[in-house]
Parts: sequence; C-alpha cells; structure tokens
Amino acid sequence: MVEDSNYIRRAQEAFNQAEKKCKPGVFGRMFSNRDARLEEASELYKQAANYYRLGKDYISSARSFCKCAECVPDEAANYYSEAGNVVRKVNSADAVSYYNRAVEILVNSSRISQAARLRKQIAEIYETDEMLGLAVENYLQAAELFELDNSDGTANSCHLKAAELSTLDSLDSETILKAIKIFELVGQRYLMNNLTRFSAKDCYFKAALLFLANDDTVGAENNLNMYSNRDPSFETSRECRFVRDLLAAIRSGEQSDFEVVTAQFNKITPLDRWKTHVLLKVKSTMLKAEENDFI
Repeated sequence: MVEDSNYIRRAQEAFNQAEKKCKPGVFGRMFSNRDARLEEASELYKQAANYYRLGKDYISSARSFCKCAECVPDEAANYYSEAGNVVRKVNSADAVSYYNRAVEILVNSSRISQAARLRKQIAEIYETDEMLGLAVENYLQAAELFELDNSDGTANSCHLKAAELSTLDSLDSETILKAIKIFELVGQRYLMNNLTRFSAKDCYFKAALLFLANDDTVGAENNLNMYSNRDPSFETSRECRFVRDLLAAIRSGEQSDFEVVTAQFNKITPLDRWKTHVLLKVKSTMLKAEENDFI
C-alpha cells in the first residue's frame, strides 16, 4: 500500500539520521557532546521504530528499538521489551530473545515486578507455540520472581500452569509426583485465605487424578482423606465423589464402569483438555492391567 510505503520511507530517513548521529565525522566528535548525540540518536531511532511499525515492517521496528537500547543503556530494558512486543506478531523466537535481554537487565537492577511479568509473557509464548517444556521452565521462574515481589496470587497461578503443562507434556512418574506436590502446596495456600478457599478444591481434585494416572490407588484414597480433613467441603464435592467412583471402577476392573462414571461427570461438568488427557492415561493403565491378568 502507498501509505505503508510512505511510513517505511520516513522510517528509513529517521534511521539514517540516527546512524549519522551515532557515527559523526572527526569535527562532529570534536565539537559535540557524546551523551547529547546519543540521546538525539535514540529519539530518531524511536521515530524510525514507530514508523516501521505503522508500515508493518515489524522486524525493522524491533531492530530500531534495539538501537535505542544501545544509545540509552538506562532505558535498555524498556526498549528491549518494546522490541519484543512489536516483533511478537511475526516472530515469537525473536520476541523471546528480546524479552530475555530485558529480564536480565531488570533482575540485575532489582526491578523484580517488571521482570516477573516479562518472564510470564515468555512462558505464555512458549505455551501458545506448544513448546511445553520451555513454558513450564519459564512459568516456574516467573513464580519465583512473583514470590520475591510478594505477588503471591500470580505466583500461585504460575505454579499451577507449570503443574498442568508439565503433565500435559509427559505423564511419567517423576513428572506426576512433582505436579502433585505443586497442586497440594497451592491448595494449602488457597485454604489460608478466605477469598481463595473455594479454589483449593480444584487443586486437590487434580492431585487425586494424578495419583490415579500414576497407578497409585492407595495414594489416591489416602490423600483424598487427607484433603477432606484439610478442607471439609471437598469431601461433599462432586469432584471428590467422582474420584471415589473412579477408584471403585478401577478396583472392580470393569472398563465399562469407568466409562459410565466419566460420562456422567462430563455431562454436568465438561472435562477440559488436561483432565481428559489424565483420564485417558488412567484408562490405558486399566487396559494394561486387564491384559496382564489375561496373560
């Protein structure tokens, strides 16, 4: 489009002017103040970045914001963050790279709140791109930063994301046990606050399902009792009754019972992606047990 090309032309002009400010000739270096020149160059690079963004050249826009960061180190974190924001539309890998630079600067300068939010954005990018291992890693790092900033609510949500995504990625025993610990920990934290007490039920429900996915019916039953002692309302919940019905179906060895119980629960409370994934693992464990009995 003509309008886009006009923006690109203006961006290129501003970028070239900024480059000249950064690399003056001999006389320019002799008769001008370096800090002032870099400040002026930064403003020109910023103009270029915004014009490139309007012209939909997001890669060049991000590159221009990075030039701003080089000119004004004290504002580098903000400029790298802006570079990540603009390029995220077209290249998530580049966005993560810019965000990581910003996070490093923010942590080193003790701006923990901003660093935590950016680390969470990185995790969300990896989650969207289905790179679950990296998403988990970054959600856990974000949780640590939010805890340092005393943002316990957001820290808890990041821990829960890590537990869910790690078990979506793999349901091996080690991963399951780590996720159970997270669900139990956050459940306990929720019970300590009247505003979040009701959310503990979901944490305990997910932990119980993971015991079943780990082929540990004894652990599931014992911990159901423990969860009910901690949170009496859990004992009378549909979620707790559902897990107890699943336990009965598993112990009976009847796959049809398992399917009926699951269908009845799903009819009232639709199962999401995570619960469906875990329950399929439970079902496959039942099938293997039946095959072994047959052999």
